[in-house]
Formats: sequence, structure tokens, C-alpha cells
Amino acid sequence: MARITAEERAQKKQSLDDMVISIFMNEGWDSVTYDRLAKEFNVRKSSIQAYYPNSVMFATALQGKIFPLVVPLLNFTTKQSFIDSWIQAYRDEEQHIFKEVMKMLLDNILKDGTSPYSKGAVLKLQQMLADNIGSQDAEDAMKIVFGEMIYMKMDF
Repeated sequence: MARITAEERAQKKQSLDDMVISIFMNEGWDSVTYDRLAKEFNVRKSSIQAYYPNSVMFATALQGKIFPLVVPLLNFTTKQSFIDSWIQAYRDEEQHIFKEVMKMLLDNILKDGTSPYSKGAVLKLQQMLADNIGSQDAEDAMKIVFGEMIYMKMDF
């Protein structure tokens, strides 16, 4: 089997990342799978696993691309306004990207423990909030919104 150069590997990874982003944006986090990527690229799943050793790693393709779409939906002025804006964005069907990002975060956190990528995103949001309302209120707000998301996933 012929080995690919570092440049070819980087190009292939970029193509895979682009496909992950496209699937995520159009169909949601649940559609980003090894099977789907292998089908799109007409390769074996093991070829995809060479780039993403576990499914949590699909989130690396989204780094820096999705955060700017989520942040404007949140109100960082007070603890309650942050909580209210988070819940509103999560429930708003027109903002499906927000809900998909939160689904991805929860899945990645609950699947194998908090991945560094998911943890980093949560901590970044928490720090942005802390800059406005203080560390303790920011931490409390994050606990509340994640609890709310889990509760809402139960479809009450």
C-alpha cells in the first residue's frame, strides 16, 4: 500500500473536515458518523478512523467554525439573561445549529467523559460570561443551562 505524503494527508484531512462541517450544518450531529463519511468518500471506515481515532474527534473539524455562530445568540449581561437566552436559542427551531452544537457537547461529555475540545468550548463560554458577571455566577449559570438541556432532552 502506497504511503501518502504529509501534504496529501493534510489535504485529505481538510476535505474530511469540510464534509463533517457540511453534514453537521445541514443534517445535524447525529448524521456525522464513520459510515456516512466513508460512504461520501468511497473508502473504508478504517480509512476515516486514521484521521478521527474516535467519534468524539469529529468535533475537531468544527473548531473555530461554529463558536462564532453560537455566541451572538447568547446574552452575557446578567446570569438570568444568559440562562434565558440559552434556553430560547435551544428551543428555537430556526436556530437548529445552536441545538446541534449543544447536542454534540452533551454527547461528547457523556460518551467518554469530557473531551478536551468540549471542555474547552464550555470553559470559553463560561469565561466570557464570568468577564461580565463574575466567576461564581458564571459557573452557576453554566450548571443551570446544562441541567436544563438534559431535562429538555427528556421531552417533558
